[in-house]
Amino acid sequence: MIGKIANILVGKRIMKIYKSLINKWLIVVALLSSAGLASAQEVSIAQRLQEAVQLYKDNKLGDALSKVEALAKEAPENADVLQWLGFLYLKSNRPADAIPPLVKAADKMPQNVEVMNNLGSAYLATNDLDKALQSFGKAVEIQPDFFDAWYNIGIIRQQRGELDKAEEAFQKASKIRPDDPFTLNNLGAVLTAKGQHDKAADLFIRAAKLRPQRATFSMNAGLTLLRLNRVNDAIPYLESAYQLDPDSTETIAGLSQAYLATKQSQKALQMLERAVQKKENDAVLWYNLGVVQGKLGRLQEAIQSYEKALAINSQDTDALNNLGLAQFHSGRYEDAETTFTKLTGLLPGSLDAKMNLAAAKVKTGKLDEAVQLYKEIIRSAPSRHDVRLALANALYRTGDFQGAQYHYRQLLLGNPKHAEALNGLGLIAYKDGNMREAEKYFRDAIAADSRFAQAYNNLAVTLERLNKKQEAIKMLKRALQIEPDYEEAKKNLERMERTGT
Repeated sequence: MIGKIANILVGKRIMKIYKSLINKWLIVVALLSSAGLASAQEVSIAQRLQEAVQLYKDNKLGDALSKVEALAKEAPENADVLQWLGFLYLKSNRPADAIPPLVKAADKMPQNVEVMNNLGSAYLATNDLDKALQSFGKAVEIQPDFFDAWYNIGIIRQQRGELDKAEEAFQKASKIRPDDPFTLNNLGAVLTAKGQHDKAADLFIRAAKLRPQRATFSMNAGLTLLRLNRVNDAIPYLESAYQLDPDSTETIAGLSQAYLATKQSQKALQMLERAVQKKENDAVLWYNLGVVQGKLGRLQEAIQSYEKALAINSQDTDALNNLGLAQFHSGRYEDAETTFTKLTGLLPGSLDAKMNLAAAKVKTGKLDEAVQLYKEIIRSAPSRHDVRLALANALYRTGDFQGAQYHYRQLLLGNPKHAEALNGLGLIAYKDGNMREAEKYFRDAIAADSRFAQAYNNLAVTLERLNKKQEAIKMLKRALQIEPDYEEAKKNLERMERTGT
């Protein structure tokens, strides 16, 4: 029996990883202004403010704030009281309340960088980024080496996606404090967004070494090294991050990918199985568990994991694609067709999604629909040789041998040693009864790809028709050396050895 034409599926990136970054803003402790000659009332206020400051230093934030609020009612124009009131509101996570006293303090002390920075922090916390930038900008005008304000400017620029300006601000902050791990981390985040992953990795590594107990720093170092395919370097950082924060989806996803890449599949599987038990509503973890199960050949389990991921997020196109692939490879072609149909609805411009839908339609016998999909893809991407081959194969199946022959020959124009195209032309010649021509095509296919078992089988059947049975048997044995489970070649060999004809 002549060989079947293979189906073609398009795979997908296997893992989902989301990177977490540190976005904090810095506030600074308010400083008391130096006083000259003062009235008795002013002295009293200053003394009581000092008492409030001591309460703050003693970690009695609530008591300190209450005392300063009382002072603000008594002396609403006192600049020191105003700046401390704003600062304590910030420390109490009340940034909106901090703004009015800090605005008044800034009017009274326009050259006070701490007030300007804290006012900027209050605006930043209330998402008034323009005013925040204005305040921080004034602070660095007054004091160009003011670390906190440069750092905060970097945060705002980073949030706005103004990557060059964010990099500039973080670089200035880093020159002032070269070993601040938060600055290094966020500068690394900016460079990551700019695609400068090598430089970002160095910064994340420095941050992780400076603050080894900060899980996010180790995680970002590991994930960036993983992105750079430095898998063995990534694993220690990801393992450290996992020990510090075993519930981090990003770390679990990254570490499981690293384990998978280093052939530690069981480690990846066990970690993800534990993770989904604790975080059963995490679509990313279910997705990645499906990936590992699929890699281990546990397709039914992978299907269940992808279905759970989709139950949580029905719009996850990666999960839909991988579910369809798992269904296809499990022989559940109708389910795969349904899945890929939904995928193409979500991604109407995806040629790969259409490609996979067409492959499923071939398996469900909807050859004409598959052909139309392949033709649609070819019109959009005429250089997609994989699609052209699939189209030629589908046309062959529909009986449009002339159309199939045209596309096989188009493939050979781009690559005269295209093994699958040569095999396809051999099949057409065989069908037409041109055994000598078929023999040549199949031999050329084998010369182009010495591991192409199907071509050996097809050549064997052709040689049988040319009364070269012993050579045919050798070809079949070679096919089975390459693919021991090749059923068609087994049947042909058994028949030839049994019949002797």
